Amino acid sequence: AAVDDLGKSDLRGVALRSPYGLPPRNAAAPPPTPPPGTRQERQAAAIERGRKSGNITWREGLKLRAAQRRITALEVHLRASGGHLTYQEAERLNAELDEARSKIRAEQRDGYRRWSVLPRVGR
Repeated sequence: AAVDDLGKSDLRGVALRSPYGLPPRNAAAPPPTPPPGTRQERQAAAIERGRKSGNITWREGLKLRAAQRRITALEVHLRASGGHLTYQEAERLNAELDEARSKIRAEQRDGYRRWSVLPRVGR
């Protein structure tokens, strides 16, 4: 009877909620995003800064971003077993991240630069 009194136009903007404070079952969950400030995000930002400044060439950027994708795939693979990393897995992941960071720094400082007259191509 209450719905008949309100009419359909009054219920358009009302979101359905469960009594437990949970979102409705048909609501699409947002995709998970990594927390800001992770090592991988900082490394990706360093690669992009190097590309924009010309310190990292297009080909070097391709290789460095491929290494970042491999590290992400490794982390997903290691977390697939239960969501948590063992000490050895965390050490392996940290070693990969350390190696990637040293490669980024080496490529930034190796002296190969994009010519300033050429536009920046690709990512």
